[in-house]
Amino acid sequence: MDIIAVTQDAPLLTIEGLSAWYEPNHPVLKDINIEVRPGEAVGLLGANGAGKTTLLHSICAVHRKMDYRSFLLNGEPSSPRSEAFKHQRYLSLTEDKSFPTWDLSNFIRFIERAYRMRHDAARLESLVRGFHFESYRTTVFAELSSGSRKKANLIAAFHAPAPLLLLDEPVDFLDFTATEFLYSAIVAARDDGRSVLLSSHIAESFTRCTSSVHVLKDGILTGPFPTPQDPHDVASLI
Repeated sequence: MDIIAVTQDAPLLTIEGLSAWYEPNHPVLKDINIEVRPGEAVGLLGANGAGKTTLLHSICAVHRKMDYRSFLLNGEPSSPRSEAFKHQRYLSLTEDKSFPTWDLSNFIRFIERAYRMRHDAARLESLVRGFHFESYRTTVFAELSSGSRKKANLIAAFHAPAPLLLLDEPVDFLDFTATEFLYSAIVAARDDGRSVLLSSHIAESFTRCTSSVHVLKDGILTGPFPTPQDPHDVASLI
């Protein structure tokens, strides 16, 4: 798999002063600062509706009603809309209804073209088996259950060579076996030098995968805090 080179000395992504809104003068995210380093898995903890999805969407310019003071990629000025950043990141949505007439093969070919990567059949097959997606390879996305559609998204995310993975509530809709494989895939990506920003309201997602956690509450991001080993201690951060 072709992993795009990153500079190990600098944080992969540094954002300062990010705010976002849906209605003018009513910010849902307020002056947020966040940093993600290569080989690091960072948690984004918050209750449902706290703004975790809006934050990830803002970072990737999916949500456009936002601004920021500084947006650095590998220590250099960039922006959520820049082509350089688009090729450095992959956003896996919590629920995705795009490409309803495609199956997994169509989706993977699209990802490989978008990231200009060589086809890695062995890597793809290991992800398909790991998420137990073998029976759904040729099923169009519109006919998949929410759990199977989430698996297709995650297969694409870990197959893509982007150094930064942004995973929005990745555990939602997954069965136990797929969840266990997801955790192992996040740890493997981290250990391979990739960066992961993981949002969840499930404490175990952080204790299993992350070294630090940010807490998003009332539009304000605090942290990073070292990830507690006990899920009950994670939940108490909110």
